[in-house]
Amino acid sequence: MIHLKCNSSDLGKYVLLPGDPKRAKYVALNFLKEAQLVSDYRGLDSYTGKYKDIRVSVVTTGMGCPSAAIVTEELIMLGATTLIRIGTCGAIQKEISTGSIIIPTGAIPLVGIINQYNLACFCPTPDFYVLKALVQSAKELDKETSLGLIATSDSFYNEMDQAKSWSSKNILGLEMECAGIFAIAYLKKIKAAAILAVTGNLLFHEQVLDNEATKKAIDDEIEVALRAIELLDLEG
Repeated sequence: MIHLKCNSSDLGKYVLLPGDPKRAKYVALNFLKEAQLVSDYRGLDSYTGKYKDIRVSVVTTGMGCPSAAIVTEELIMLGATTLIRIGTCGAIQKEISTGSIIIPTGAIPLVGIINQYNLACFCPTPDFYVLKALVQSAKELDKETSLGLIATSDSFYNEMDQAKSWSSKNILGLEMECAGIFAIAYLKKIKAAAILAVTGNLLFHEQVLDNEATKKAIDDEIEVALRAIELLDLEG
């Protein structure tokens, strides 16, 4: 692979997708057994280990849909069958607090990549069965979650204007990768979904923060995603 620089034998069929290479390392060292770094080319750090004897990989997407799309395409070429983005977002609804979790049911594509794949007027959605597993997992683990549409943006520093527009349409939050990952997974007929830690509220509460509440939310989303993988694996 041009960017991931690894082989299909290096990766599991279940892949967690954080944007930040430091978070990929954090997941590998703290949530997986026998985790090994299999590639770190271009900062797209990739690890493979085991969660309850299930082979799981954690692969960095970088920031934004263009980078996430490259990683998604190459993971599919390498044999990945289930992708779960474990990311962060800014909430835009008053009732969604910093430190909670959003499980997206779809991602409004405020991104150019949708046109590159000839998907105008297409709203990317997660795979139903992975979405169902995430919701069941969150319920089992008693994690506070919000379920609904989010929007994926190309322009981080223009998100405040976008937040004001989309908040009135009951969109829960803004982030930068889900629409691309969902769309490519759908086109390539593999499974993908996401779970997002709320690191701030763009309109009503704190801006993007790094504090104990957000750190706990990130731990919570990782636990929920791994339990969802376990549920999916049990179903075969």
